Amino acid sequence: MVGLRGIPATYGGVEKAVEGLSVELAKRGHRVTVYAREAYCDTAIESYEGVRLRYLSQINTKHLEALSHTALALASILRDGGHDLVHFHATGPALMSFVPRLRGIPTVATVQGLDWRREKWGRGATRVLRVAAYASARVPTRTIVVSRELQRHFRAEYATETIYIPNGVDIHELGAGTPVEDLQPDRYILFLGRLVPEKHVHTLIAAYRQTTLDLPLVIAGPSSHSQDYVASLHELGAGDERIRFVGPRYGDEKAWLLRNAAVFVQPSSIEGLPIALLEALGCGAFPIVSDIPENLEPVTTEDGRLGLEFPVGDVSALTDRLQQAVGRPTRQAEGERLSRHVAATYDWPRIAERTEAVYYDAIAAGARSATAAVAEP
Repeated sequence: MVGLRGIPATYGGVEKAVEGLSVELAKRGHRVTVYAREAYCDTAIESYEGVRLRYLSQINTKHLEALSHTALALASILRDGGHDLVHFHATGPALMSFVPRLRGIPTVATVQGLDWRREKWGRGATRVLRVAAYASARVPTRTIVVSRELQRHFRAEYATETIYIPNGVDIHELGAGTPVEDLQPDRYILFLGRLVPEKHVHTLIAAYRQTTLDLPLVIAGPSSHSQDYVASLHELGAGDERIRFVGPRYGDEKAWLLRNAAVFVQPSSIEGLPIALLEALGCGAFPIVSDIPENLEPVTTEDGRLGLEFPVGDVSALTDRLQQAVGRPTRQAEGERLSRHVAATYDWPRIAERTEAVYYDAIAAGARSATAAVAEP
């Protein structure tokens, strides 16, 4: 597994996805190695839940961190040998998926989102990520996407058939948790995620400031090479004592925040399939989501769509939805229905089984290609 910061996950959705998948694959008897970035991990941990961990350095800049670490990981993989398959996570690292294939090693890429659309990137990085998106569609032996919308996009944009396998969530690991200071159960509105422009936390703060609610808005999460944006959020929230920036919260505190929120807001403009939203839904939180397909997919059940939605970036509409949600008589019942839906749909053991089948298919395809190459006169 390459392309992530590391596990056990404390940072982002890709890391949570790789943790869930790799642990389940190890339980199924596979030898799994995760290549992790030294700057984000406790390098004393040699394995996690049966998964082998390898730590390598990286260039600590926004543009070079992922690619530099992926290059080192691939050099290690080719030098050490013994790998049946390399699984790339995210489009940037997938740009290098041709390297193992040149040595006859099958590759799988999982696309977690259209990274080139993220607002934090400049023109040059955007162009590179667009090339990486094309590469993720055409170069790996097999390509997995985590949402139906991504599958539609790859079919329309690249004339490529991908394999839809969503991210999973393990609600059992989110126990009762440890209370966070000065917060009361069912008495706060929560955003939890990376503080980057495409998450539209600025839209949430602007909308919340127009409400008359006495429930505080809790904003929990780290930056991601986005310190200027985080500073702008603090400036936008200044003077409103109801707005609380609590920083990144992990483990028991994160579990408590998710399990006790009155409302969970996902206002983003770009997603793949947001794990933070899946976790919140699994914990029974009532959702307000922006109307991008990737956010609407998890809140759509066999009985229809639950929670509330608003046009992405629409401050006035989000203000209205915040006011509606707090007084909504069916809020708790809808949260419970969505919790059951997530438990049934986004189950890691089943997701690992489906991914395992993709691996076997990719290995078989690689063997057929090698046989055909040898047979050529």
